[in-house]
Amino acid sequence: MPVLRPTAILRAASSRWKDVNWPSTLNLPKSAFPARASAADLQKYRQRCADDLYAWQRANRSKDNDFVLHDGPPYANGAVHVGHALNKVLKDLILRWELAKGRRVHYRPGWDCHGLPIELKALQQARTQDDIAQTLEDAPKQEAAAASGMGLTSAEIRRRARKLATDTIEIQKQSFREWGVMGEWDEPYKTMDKDFEVRQLGVFREMVKRGLISRHHRPVYWSPSSRTALAEAELEYDDNHKCTAAFVKMPFVRLPNALAEQIVVKHGAISALIWTTTPWTLPANMAIAVKNDIKYAIIEVKTLVSNESATTEQFLVAEDRIEHVLSYLAANTTAKIIGNSISGSELADGHAACFNLFQGTESPILSADFVTATSGTGLVHMAPGHGMEDYQVCQAKNVGPALAPVDDEGKYTADVFPADVEQTRALAGLDVQTEGVSAVLDLLADSTNYLPSGTHTSQTSLVFATHPLTHKNPIDWRTKQPVIVRATAQWFADASALQQPALTSLESVKFIPESAKNRLSAFLVGRSQWCISRQRAWGVPIPALYSKDTGEACISDESIEHIISVLDERGTDAWFEDAEDDPVWLHSSLEPGKWVRGRDTMDVWFDSGTTWTSLPARNNDQPISDVYVEGTDQHRGWFQSSLLTHVAVQDAAEKPTAPYAKLITHGFTLDAEGRKMSKSIGNVIAPEQIIDGSLLPPLKAKKKGGRKLTATSESSDEKPKYDSLGPDVLRLWVASSDYTRDVTIAVPVLQEVHNMLQKYRVTFKWLLGVLADHQPDASHVRMNAFTFADSAVLHRLAKVSETVEQAFGDYAFHKGMKELSTFVYGDLSSFYFEVCKDTMYTGRAEDRARTQDVLMQITQRLLRLLGPALPHLVEEVLECMSPNMLESMDHPAKGPHAASKTIHEISSPESERLEEALAEFRDLSIAVQATQERARRDGKMKSGLACKVELYIPIESDGTWHVLDWHRRGELADLFVVSQVDVVRGTDSAHQTETERPSAAWLYEQTSDAKGIKVVVLPPEGEKCIRCWKYIADEKDAPCKRCQEVLAEKQQVAA
Repeated sequence: MPVLRPTAILRAASSRWKDVNWPSTLNLPKSAFPARASAADLQKYRQRCADDLYAWQRANRSKDNDFVLHDGPPYANGAVHVGHALNKVLKDLILRWELAKGRRVHYRPGWDCHGLPIELKALQQARTQDDIAQTLEDAPKQEAAAASGMGLTSAEIRRRARKLATDTIEIQKQSFREWGVMGEWDEPYKTMDKDFEVRQLGVFREMVKRGLISRHHRPVYWSPSSRTALAEAELEYDDNHKCTAAFVKMPFVRLPNALAEQIVVKHGAISALIWTTTPWTLPANMAIAVKNDIKYAIIEVKTLVSNESATTEQFLVAEDRIEHVLSYLAANTTAKIIGNSISGSELADGHAACFNLFQGTESPILSADFVTATSGTGLVHMAPGHGMEDYQVCQAKNVGPALAPVDDEGKYTADVFPADVEQTRALAGLDVQTEGVSAVLDLLADSTNYLPSGTHTSQTSLVFATHPLTHKNPIDWRTKQPVIVRATAQWFADASALQQPALTSLESVKFIPESAKNRLSAFLVGRSQWCISRQRAWGVPIPALYSKDTGEACISDESIEHIISVLDERGTDAWFEDAEDDPVWLHSSLEPGKWVRGRDTMDVWFDSGTTWTSLPARNNDQPISDVYVEGTDQHRGWFQSSLLTHVAVQDAAEKPTAPYAKLITHGFTLDAEGRKMSKSIGNVIAPEQIIDGSLLPPLKAKKKGGRKLTATSESSDEKPKYDSLGPDVLRLWVASSDYTRDVTIAVPVLQEVHNMLQKYRVTFKWLLGVLADHQPDASHVRMNAFTFADSAVLHRLAKVSETVEQAFGDYAFHKGMKELSTFVYGDLSSFYFEVCKDTMYTGRAEDRARTQDVLMQITQRLLRLLGPALPHLVEEVLECMSPNMLESMDHPAKGPHAASKTIHEISSPESERLEEALAEFRDLSIAVQATQERARRDGKMKSGLACKVELYIPIESDGTWHVLDWHRRGELADLFVVSQVDVVRGTDSAHQTETERPSAAWLYEQTSDAKGIKVVVLPPEGEKCIRCWKYIADEKDAPCKRCQEVLAEKQQVAA
């Protein structure tokens, strides 16, 4: 037998493996999971995860376990925006999590169909001849121009408004459904439906019976641009409103005794000096207000007329405001304080009065708590027809009736100056906020002819000074034009009578965030009246009849009941269309021909405030809805109106209950600079832009001619292409946002969300690939064989699941999503997947099966926890699962959701041990990676497998038994993803002998934070395995012993 040289032996061994197709021997991931879901597939997944899932749970879950989320209705007046997306997706997240917990969820979407937003948009359509709902954007100036009605009848306006609302609902509904929001989309509630209107009128009737509805002539917010009364919830505020403020002298016609007794006081030359930001309200002045505990002084002012003459006059001003007032003195004037100070209570002695030259009437001096000495002059001009506080004080003092000589368009009427016919003609018809201000001030400047004899003897201008002022002022929420306060005859709900029961009901409500309770309570406490009537055509009619002879209103219970029955038969349009003398509307107790139907419609907040009537009754004293979810502006809107109408019709003998058990408030959407999104600013983002990825940089085009072009390159004929990840990217943005604050949406934020969703897709693609051949039947047998990495990742999965479920249970979805993101990036990608890839690709069948058991648990749990935010992705993953995988698990949203036994069998002591071991491993891993990186920078190694690691444990160390255990079980190399690991105890690497370790070509070391263990990285001792690439083979171009065993195992299985 010939003797072979060593090199010949190596050649013979290597030739044995020369013809092996090594990739075919690997268990590489195999998955049909695509890079992106197609539009057709997304539609299929949406059907499954929304419509089918909702129908399934309604049919299969117990009615006794219902969870009701009542939808706050959006206005059916335009295309959706990101605010809609935040609102609707947040609601869907809540529903899906409750469903995942085993509840039977109820969500019936709704739409607010009446009111100014829709009527003005419909009139805008008539003005522009544009009949397509989605083409009309919010255009306040155009809406203001169309508000006059365009000459259309009420019936025509209602027809156009109904069509607009109907068309818009379908457009908005399509968007909401495309986002994967589940609910009863085929049967939504609409406030313009007859059955809803009848229920709403039933609530109105009940409130009338309880004495909560009445008609009064009192001041309300009035929009001249919309020609209707407005509620507080229909106001916005202009922080930069500009006006002319004026200091005006109100001449005394009767002095208070405290002034009359002072010798220095000139009876015909003293005036109360008031300051106002609304000079146009002076014609309606009916009193002057002071405050009892404020001290007032007399200022004597001399104005030099010529070198030889001067005029002298006296003003009454609060002592604390003297310096401020005198800062407006003209150059040719001097001033001094004379006489004794006087208290406000002495001024309001029931005798004193000033003169209103416009009305030719006296204005008494009254005390009022709202007067302050921190602004103005300390004396306030009161026009009860133009101010609620003024009205309340004057009403209490029997001063009235309230005067408001202003018409629906905000122009003076003939009542503005009854004392002078010529001046009435000059003022009537002027816009009060513009020309009216100038005209009033001009008239006050030359007022001698209109003052009583012996009054204001100086005959100077009654205008002491004027100055421009920029301040916060209410504006119409639709037209964005200034709003005034104007006394008109309106219908009111007595909010003061409902205040205490409403506040009591909130004691049982849970608020998210908790600060929302104080906000809602403050709005309730600050509201004494609710103006529920509107002077518009598109709405539910207030069922009142008016006497032709006296104007008296009839709202008897019999009359309202009769009207509701007619409306139930004919519909609310008939109220506006039928002949004026149609007797069908009159109850038998009313004389035909003597009554006419009113034309006022109900406040749209009364509409939406009664939407709780669309919910089914519940037993066991449960609130009619488990949760309400809307924006922070609804504390003075829907949250409040729903609460007031709900407690209004409850039995007064029982404890009042709110219509919601939980009230969740979300913030507004802001751009990158923190600005509220507005079309006028140009910073509005449409949900479609987030879904299609067009807000992010376009994709790179394929190489042409050897160079890469961007999709926007001039040399490319193709349009830019964007990476669309579908509706789940929109949902993930919502789920990742802290909605309890204002939510920023900008390119960096969206890029981060996009990257996270892409990470989830890549993660599931890999999991599906390595689990394609998983056989779960014997998984329970393999549990005891778990490695430290297996146990550690399951432990982390259990901890993360617990944290996420707690966060989701509190509806703090952003906290749960952050925890999941950290788990996927840190525990899976950076740790467990790196550790187990070698096993999955090249390992023994038994080891692969054990690892697959762990990966299957991870997959199932991720699908469950990501289900609320990413339902389309979950369905896509299920679509691509192998039959074996599908058979071994329940649907993430449908099945029983007790946590896996493997996870929960980790006892508390075992959990503590794993936490300690993980901390030790992380410290060692950081040290190993840092040491490897130094070797890479010096060009000594590339792959982490191209090294050996030695760990030197100090002999005095008593906390390193985890490392020794991992070493004993042969797991350290896999944990560090290196080829070899040796552990030496009680020896320093610098003192290791040549016998113990041959001289290394290079060596790097570092002491870790783990109990002082020294980490040494040096070249591996074996050859690179041609199959697994670990440096543990005995010869070049050959597989290592483990791989040879695996190959033999494969051949045996194949045989």
